[in-house]
Amino acid sequence: MQNVLDAESVRAAERRAMEKGFGEMMLRINASLAVADEVCDRARREWSRTAVFCGPGGNGCDGILIACRLMRQGCRNVRAFITCDESAISREIVAYAVSCGLRLQPISEYDGQSNILIDAIYGIGLNRNVTGGVAELIRKLNDDANAFRLAVDITSGLNADTGYPMGVAFKAHVTITFICYKPGMLFHDGRDHCGRIIVENIGVESQSPVSVFDGGDVRHIVRDKTMHKGKAGKVFVIGGCGEMIGAPILAGAAAQAAYFNGAGVVTVCLPKILRSAAHARTCMSVMKFLPDDEAGFIKYDEKQLDDIMSKAKSIDIGPGMGANPYLNRIVKYISDNYDGNLVIDADALNAIANDYAFLKNSKAKVVLTPHVGEFERMTGLEANIANARKVAEATGAIVVLKSATTVITDGERAILNISGTPAMAKAGMGDLLGGCIAALACNVPVLDAACIASYRNGMGAELAVAAYSELMLTAKDVLNFASYGELYDDK
Repeated sequence: MQNVLDAESVRAAERRAMEKGFGEMMLRINASLAVADEVCDRARREWSRTAVFCGPGGNGCDGILIACRLMRQGCRNVRAFITCDESAISREIVAYAVSCGLRLQPISEYDGQSNILIDAIYGIGLNRNVTGGVAELIRKLNDDANAFRLAVDITSGLNADTGYPMGVAFKAHVTITFICYKPGMLFHDGRDHCGRIIVENIGVESQSPVSVFDGGDVRHIVRDKTMHKGKAGKVFVIGGCGEMIGAPILAGAAAQAAYFNGAGVVTVCLPKILRSAAHARTCMSVMKFLPDDEAGFIKYDEKQLDDIMSKAKSIDIGPGMGANPYLNRIVKYISDNYDGNLVIDADALNAIANDYAFLKNSKAKVVLTPHVGEFERMTGLEANIANARKVAEATGAIVVLKSATTVITDGERAILNISGTPAMAKAGMGDLLGGCIAALACNVPVLDAACIASYRNGMGAELAVAAYSELMLTAKDVLNFASYGELYDDK
């Protein structure tokens, strides 16, 4: 995992490195090498014209070194433009540029004829709005639809801590950042402005309770040769209501996801009113129909719930249940009496809005999976890392706060998932995730299950979009491309 640190913590880490003898110039050289090596193949092409835009601070010095490095690696048509007077730049850096034959040009001389644009104007220390000529330059660069745009450490104008632009911010296709991720890259407008983020280690150590999950963190699940469906895990999905005839599809999506994630038996529990609709719309082999009222809402029935709890290793409750008047009592009863894995999703989250303190005493290993709107309705708090950790600590649950950057926390650590695509902004994706977590939790700790499911679903969506298009993505495509089978090894 890669750490996430705010700007002040990054500066503190750099100071500690320098106190140990790691000079500032060495950090700059390492940073410039990392960027130059990443862009060199593209910049070396005969038709490439590279423009590096450099500001007055450390980021600008990195930019000049990047331009020099590209020239030394044989890249032609490399130019460097400065947004300040040359006297504001380190004399040592200026002298090195001169020795490399690099002329530092004012931004007024930029002719708009470059197809590789490297932003090294401002770094993580910027704390004011970008105005004047620099703001005009950034807008001009952003409007160049034919150019490849790369940012050094962070896109100029983006607040490294909040993710909000300060007046105007550069929009990069790729951002090469140093030491660790910064929060502003991952939240609010940061994802749109930073593009694909590459973290480069330049020799500075960092520690943080917040980190980003990646493919190297996915653990393999070893299954015995004697494994059978009972041992693999029985998952029950409780969902549906009479108001939504398509509700079995939502519950079925969660069930299918559970099968794809290694569950041995998945039972979809629906209100009796949906018996005909369920047979017509789902292919789940096991269905259980629960007593319902005249409106088609699943009723509170302890005998039925006891039967489910006695058999299930994981329960996923909430998909398509609507404004069920019994749901709050149902969730509380399961929480109080069930010692397996309990995924509370969708309408079940709405049912416990402002009434979730009981989860602290739950016998179950609880996972809450709200998207931003559900989290704010349920808690009355703004959806962010700090509040997700607060709710997890208060309830003892794993909180999976779903968004473009998903926050997964047990109250102590916060793990971020950044895999995925805007194509996932469709109904059914959350139901899919709930089923995945419920099934994986049969074989791994619930925190691991939440991280793996979030990451693999996001990667599945990315691969599916590459094969089809963003408009065509379905929940089934996510499962087909997520390659969950790779998680399992036989002994």
